[in-house]
Amino acid sequence: MSYPIVLSFNAHDPTGGAGIAGDVVTCASLETSAFTVPTALLTGDFSQLDAVCPLDADWIDDQARTLLEDSVIHAIKIGVLPDINMVRVIAEIISDYPQLPVILAPSILVADDDEENDADEILRAIHELIIPNTHLLITQKPLLAQLAEIKHDFSNLKQHAPDAVSRAHAQAILGMGCEFVLLTDAYAPDPQVVHQLFHADGLLRSDTTSRLTDSFLGANTTLSAAITALIAHSQPTPQAVGEALEFTWQTLKKGIKMGMGKKIPDRFYWTREGEEDAEPQTKSIGKRPTPSPSTLQ
Repeated sequence: MSYPIVLSFNAHDPTGGAGIAGDVVTCASLETSAFTVPTALLTGDFSQLDAVCPLDADWIDDQARTLLEDSVIHAIKIGVLPDINMVRVIAEIISDYPQLPVILAPSILVADDDEENDADEILRAIHELIIPNTHLLITQKPLLAQLAEIKHDFSNLKQHAPDAVSRAHAQAILGMGCEFVLLTDAYAPDPQVVHQLFHADGLLRSDTTSRLTDSFLGANTTLSAAITALIAHSQPTPQAVGEALEFTWQTLKKGIKMGMGKKIPDRFYWTREGEEDAEPQTKSIGKRPTPSPSTLQ
């Protein structure tokens, strides 16, 4: 028996809430194997990130290509990118494997004392080198705006039609060759979190989830890894997005308190459903969830 394989480029988070450890656990819950190539070592806890140590770009290149040459990879996920040389290396790798869907959920973490790297330069490199070969970009509104406004001026639209700006940002990215853009707005003050999936044809789906009161470490990691895992299972991207959103919301609703800060998602919540009410001798482990897709719009 074998599972689809996801190749994850992401940072190592020592708490396991986010980063590569989060990718591995999420993929495992969705019957997918995760091959991991760490891009950075993080230090911190559930309350704060203290330091970022980027790893060597040449080492990342060697490790990723070794895995790609040895096994059949079904999808690639890209997360934390702390170094401009790393962006160039990963861009070369994905251009050599154009048949693999690339799910880009970028997080630009640059150490304060890193004089060789600049967050704006890394964003420009992502914009130029990775986005044209990306299947799905997953991003919050502020980062989407930064990426889209590298080459376009939206000042007139912001003044006369502010409600259309996010859609225009998404279309600018799609015009570069990216196939889908999933825009999330987790930091908005509204009681519902809105997630919009855009394609060249326009808005494909709009999903809302109830905003939870707790803070979480690893929510975005879980969502992007779940989408990647489901795409690796050959699900159409709109369906994968809908199921992954429902799965992620359930992991957060049943989040786990491990330290004095944020909760982490319980990616295996479904194995414990009904435990509180069941007699010890009748407890059983459930099957992997198949969430119902949300309404298409």
